[in-house]
Amino acid sequence: MSGELTLIATPHRRVYPAMDIAQQAYILLEITPSANAPAAQNQPVNVCLVLDRSGSMSGEKLNAMKQAARLVVDQLGVQDLLSVVIFDDAQPAELVVPGAPVIDRQAIQRKIEAIEERGGTHMSTGMRLGLQELQRGRSPERVSSMILLTDGQTWEDQQECRDLADQCRAAGISIQAFGLGVGAENNWDPRLLEELAQRSGGEWMPVESPDQVSAAFQKTLCAIQGAVVANANLTMRMVSGVTPRAVWRTAPLISRLDHHAVGANDIQVFLGEIRQGTGQALLADLLLPPRAAGIYRLIQADVTYDVPGSGLKGQRAAIDVTLDFVNDATQTGQVDERIMNLIEKVVAHRLQTQALDDAAAGNVSRATQRLRAAATRLLELGEVELARQADQQADLIEKGGHLDPAAAQKMRYATKRLTEIE
Repeated sequence: MSGELTLIATPHRRVYPAMDIAQQAYILLEITPSANAPAAQNQPVNVCLVLDRSGSMSGEKLNAMKQAARLVVDQLGVQDLLSVVIFDDAQPAELVVPGAPVIDRQAIQRKIEAIEERGGTHMSTGMRLGLQELQRGRSPERVSSMILLTDGQTWEDQQECRDLADQCRAAGISIQAFGLGVGAENNWDPRLLEELAQRSGGEWMPVESPDQVSAAFQKTLCAIQGAVVANANLTMRMVSGVTPRAVWRTAPLISRLDHHAVGANDIQVFLGEIRQGTGQALLADLLLPPRAAGIYRLIQADVTYDVPGSGLKGQRAAIDVTLDFVNDATQTGQVDERIMNLIEKVVAHRLQTQALDDAAAGNVSRATQRLRAAATRLLELGEVELARQADQQADLIEKGGHLDPAAAQKMRYATKRLTEIE
């Protein structure tokens, strides 16, 4: 089958001014399942649970994690592959359930129930073993994804974790990362989890309390099973002189996406799964070269993807992006209000995220300045509570030089949801 995806490209201006200098432009690329897409219910999946069993997970956290894992088992069947890896500070990590079809649920659940806490946190060992299991079961017929849960700071292996996330992306495997608990006693690194998700084409989120783990796992698994296409890659082929500044995902949530040069004028972005109902929307921030009046094709965007359940691999959808340049300045003031609203939300998220990074690095002045700027943007967007939180943390930094740990973990995710459709 072909034609599973529909692509629509919308520039932020109806027409652009003809100029002899470069100018900025935003292009919104909306990627949605078409009428030809297969039904996206219970797609075959290849899932690995990579779970933190360090000493800080004892008690309620460990019980909640095991319950969530058992519920995942209940949602899978013989068409699915499941593996379960647990990690602490020992090497190698432990393979509790090797990747295999979910046939004997009770046997798998007994193995999960036997998990006990011990040691510290060395996340890369779990990620490495999880990736190995996922690679063994990877095929175009299944959606492959790693579900990663931790409550602590991984020590001395952050770069290894990043490298493994890159390997996941190369293999078409997304990482869905969860930080359990908030505050000083739950010192997982939101910046690292965000980076692992971004590099792999997945998502991340804080799970504030143990009683929310099951719901988070179930929602994530349902989203993976609802993928219309998997292993999706966007390539933007640009004419000479067009410079990509950044690519942001704006739906389902806001995320800055890594883009990689794949030619003199081409970039590629890994998108992972595209799901029924939400699809994906991308906002490309570009610098356009000087242009005289006229209509020009400046970009071709194409998405390659696999279709789970059918075995189809390397399918393609493409669209040409043409822009109209005019000499009449009275025509160039009209902007697309929907795109401008998305830009404002992306800027608010970027400012707040940069402020959190500045605060973590001890740059009090810059963190305060950016938090105040983010608060202003959020207030203009009608996000009164988020604006209040940003101002409150700016005050706290000015007084004490540091953020509240729980706020730092939650705020990075909160502005990701500015574009979320409930």
